[in-house]
Amino acid sequence: MKIAKRDIAVIMVIVALLVVFCSYKFSWTPNQEAKEKEEARQSELQVQIDQVKARAAEQPRMEKEMAAWQEEISKAIQPFHSRYLYEDGIMYVKNLEEQAENENTPFEVKIKTWTVAESGYSNTISGQGCFTGTTYASGTTSYNYNYDITGYDQLKNLINYIVSEKDGSGVKSLDSMSFTYNKATGEKFTGTIVMTVYAITDGNNPYEPQNLEDVEQQITNDNIFGLTAEGDNQ
Repeated sequence: MKIAKRDIAVIMVIVALLVVFCSYKFSWTPNQEAKEKEEARQSELQVQIDQVKARAAEQPRMEKEMAAWQEEISKAIQPFHSRYLYEDGIMYVKNLEEQAENENTPFEVKIKTWTVAESGYSNTISGQGCFTGTTYASGTTSYNYNYDITGYDQLKNLINYIVSEKDGSGVKSLDSMSFTYNKATGEKFTGTIVMTVYAITDGNNPYEPQNLEDVEQQITNDNIFGLTAEGDNQ
């Protein structure tokens, strides 16, 4: 059987097309798919890179904010004492009586009886992030005392002094206050004050013990420390 030259040419064209198709199908197409996958992967990587760059650009601001947080917390802790012992409570009520000699705190109060306790740490938190390595601990105790004070103005001055915390004796809250008033006794107010005393530490504010060397530790008729009205030690 003879094949015409024209048919041979047609067959060669068909064969060439088959070769091109096979090359496309078995070579170029897989490569194209691999290329598209790689482009998609690189696109995802670029998104991640852009996110990292954006975060890196925010780093100075974040570091500044973290430093501000550290400073803010440090300042917030400063007014607090790290703990309280019995002598701290006793010295606190003694200090209230001594304000009679302070012209800047116009009140004269007498503390008749008192109950104070020592503080303990009931809450402990370990710092995270920029606070890693710092442990915060907090606790409370209570002061309860009976008082005498003459005059409504002096009573107000006593309350203002207690809540102002200007004496530097730590942070306290005035939880309750009761009083009775008898005009026949010279406008004397008699009552009870209950306070909560707060202790907080970050490990950088160690407890400072009271200096009791010069304290006369006797209970008297008119003062929780000192001499009696007759001048004898009790």
